[in-house]
Amino acid sequence: MSSTLAPGALAGRRAVVTGGARGMGRAHGTALTAAGASVVLVDIDGAELEETCTQLRGDGAKVSAVAGDITVRARAEAIIAEAAATLGGLDILVHNAGLMYSLTGLADTDDDDFRRLFAVNVDAPLFLTRAALPLLRASDHARVIFISSQWAQVPDGHSYAYMASKAAQLGLMKTMAKEFAAEQILVNAITPGAVMTRMVPTEYYEAERAAIPIGRLAEPGEIAAVVAFLASDAASFMTGQTVPVNGGACIVGI
Repeated sequence: MSSTLAPGALAGRRAVVTGGARGMGRAHGTALTAAGASVVLVDIDGAELEETCTQLRGDGAKVSAVAGDITVRARAEAIIAEAAATLGGLDILVHNAGLMYSLTGLADTDDDDFRRLFAVNVDAPLFLTRAALPLLRASDHARVIFISSQWAQVPDGHSYAYMASKAAQLGLMKTMAKEFAAEQILVNAITPGAVMTRMVPTEYYEAERAAIPIGRLAEPGEIAAVVAFLASDAASFMTGQTVPVNGGACIVGI
């Protein structure tokens, strides 16, 4: 599945997507370009990123690559500057980069792992959005989109670094949304459930599937379709919102 927007709905829009070399990030880039946007994909894995961009360009996508570690403030700022120079500005910033959770309990939570996930899920979006702020202020269609997780809202009693950093990510989103609403910079988040990417190891697929009322994991394009929607004029009256895309996994029954 890809974006359900009309082919030109995002024509002229300029987007940056982190974690763009594979999985959901690649799907977001595909959906945004299919709707007419020009996209810079960012990833720490430069080789895979270039391969992805080459493949997408072969399909006609307007996509470029910028490699680097977004958890380093100076590099994050340089990535925004390089992307903006390539695109001629910036309208859409998608915070997609993430790491797999550890499935450990509190006693086995590793301090370095805890800090690393906060660096990717909280520090990096802070660095990138702050650097992008002048560009977003100059845009007539400014959007910041966080790819969070259902576990930010309903933690599962393990993977403390992942659960806590994703919850903090939603706090960051809401704070940004409130500060910048009057400037028409719209900030929202998507909270996916289990998606068929390497973030969910294949040995966990069956357990994840069994917990989803709809009976299957999401395809990356099903999350990307919501990214494209939030980036579009169809979402022009939404900010500070958390959009669950989880196959009903957080339904509360009796």
